[in-house]
Amino acid sequence: MFRKRSTKGEVQTEYSCSIRFLDDSEPIQLNFKKDTLGQWLFDRVCEKLSLVEKDYFGLRYVDAEKQRHWLDPLKTVYKQLKGVNPMVLCFRVKFYPEDPMKLHEEITRYYLYLQLRRDLHHGRLLCSPQDAVHLASYIVQSEVGDYDPQDHPPGYITAFKMLPKQNSKMEDQIQELHKTLKGQVPAEAESNFLKKASVLDTYGVDPHQVKDQRGDQLYLGVTHQGIMTFRGSRRTQLHKWNQIRRIAYEAKMFIVHVNVAEEEDAANAKKRKKDKQQPHGYKCLTVGACKYLWRCAVEQQLFFTLASSCNAPKLKSGGTLFSRGSKFRFSGRCQIEALSASENIKRSEPKFPRTNSLPNFSRNKHASESKSSTLNTSIMSEPVPEDRRRYNVYLAPSRRAQGMAEETPNQSFEITRTEAAVDVPGNAFGAQTSSPIVQESPVLQAPLAAEEKFDMQKVQAVSASAPGQKTPVNGSVPVDSSFLETSIDSMPSYQPNMTMDDEEEDERTPKPSLDEQIKQLEEQYEKITSDQNHIAPGGKVGGAAPKAKPAPTSSSKSPPKSMCATCCKVLTYSILFAVLLMVVTFVVLFYTKFDHPLLDEGRKQLQFLEPVKHYIDDSVEAIASKFK
Repeated sequence: MFRKRSTKGEVQTEYSCSIRFLDDSEPIQLNFKKDTLGQWLFDRVCEKLSLVEKDYFGLRYVDAEKQRHWLDPLKTVYKQLKGVNPMVLCFRVKFYPEDPMKLHEEITRYYLYLQLRRDLHHGRLLCSPQDAVHLASYIVQSEVGDYDPQDHPPGYITAFKMLPKQNSKMEDQIQELHKTLKGQVPAEAESNFLKKASVLDTYGVDPHQVKDQRGDQLYLGVTHQGIMTFRGSRRTQLHKWNQIRRIAYEAKMFIVHVNVAEEEDAANAKKRKKDKQQPHGYKCLTVGACKYLWRCAVEQQLFFTLASSCNAPKLKSGGTLFSRGSKFRFSGRCQIEALSASENIKRSEPKFPRTNSLPNFSRNKHASESKSSTLNTSIMSEPVPEDRRRYNVYLAPSRRAQGMAEETPNQSFEITRTEAAVDVPGNAFGAQTSSPIVQESPVLQAPLAAEEKFDMQKVQAVSASAPGQKTPVNGSVPVDSSFLETSIDSMPSYQPNMTMDDEEEDERTPKPSLDEQIKQLEEQYEKITSDQNHIAPGGKVGGAAPKAKPAPTSSSKSPPKSMCATCCKVLTYSILFAVLLMVVTFVVLFYTKFDHPLLDEGRKQLQFLEPVKHYIDDSVEAIASKFK
């Protein structure tokens, strides 16, 4: 209502943010203005990546409270990143397609492969050890090519960190499977990886840590199938999208209203089925985490269930007496529209570099290199700067003795194709920079909230499934012998690495936040204005020199504002409003002669306040008599 209008200079001010990619390559810098929308920024990133099927991806960032958010394309970037320091956004897969092979272009499938490779490494793509070994073998085949005993000595798999609990036994199995994949070009190995990963129960799961009524921890995932829960190594429940009627949240409580088919007796003693909504509640760690989960759930539901984005409803939830709640408006295209638009792509397959997770591991030439043309594969063959070439690494001792410095041109070409894993090569942006070696990000574990007991009549808490329970309950998944009925040794519990990979800090100096950039620009403007005011029209400096401003000290910084004062002010206004409302109601009922059924009923119900009315009348008469 009393918003400050932005001046023309503030609107034209440019801010800078960093964009990171799926393979931890060198981030790029993009500038935006105060009125720049998130869609514009996302379109610039997709142009850099030569990505057309961009409906499945998004930009994600982490706020000051360590809470993840997807960049809203309908809101300004300035408003969403205000207070975020450093201003870093990560390019990630937002909607995992139900069938990855329906993606039209290979570059789109490659970026999905990179995301799933990260999910496998961080434990989000949980699977049995047998499936994990198969997925890892496809990664090795895609990165190093066919197995060669001279180039791949015993233990070469150890250099690849692909699984969360990788051990020597699994590495030996990966090596044996790698030998059987001879002849598969990178595109074929990645396609096999996608086919294998897409049938897993944890495919596309971005785990949200929640608690049930008893305070037991479990993970909740939202995918193209619906909303599912994981407890230990089991997927305990699956609420499909066609069963879910409403998704809401209240404070820390995430509520899913699911249709349940129950039988009832009719008048003619015949039984018929009737759908009844049954709410299921999950308690999140914070209010921000619950709001983020709600937005993710409703957006995933609309993307995979809408027939047209034009019919997308406007949703609202979380409103209380002192808050307006959260509103959500779906933007972009739904899955049906995205697949239809992919069929109309007429351009030729763009060329892009396939990169390795190890920058110093050479890729062998595949036995069937001719398949690359049929599978639309393209491997970058441009020369790499000297500082990016790594020789004599992970090679057998016998080959090192031969002297790798005297390689043939063909061998040199094979090695130059083994660059550090990058989504976007340096030369794609006009610069060739060395790619840093990927290091494991620090593990950030959110503290568990104390066990709380909450009673909501409208919400039926999710009950824990017994370890040996095979009878499916409402929304649960039938027991799968390959996934659910496994021992503790063969199937690890679902404990994904909750590391905020989006908030990994650079080793460089952190970039200033938006507020700091604004202060710097204001100081520069004041300095220029003061210099112009002290220069005479003839060019001579007139007047005394301006006094230098004292340097700010750490003690002069004002402490951060607390929300306590705001809450007290709101509470005071609410109490005053309630008292005023009661006074007005009392006057209308007892001191007016309005004739209305509601007022008459109110006077009957409030007859016990008649002594109060008489006391007020006597007090008014006593006061009036004194002035006569």
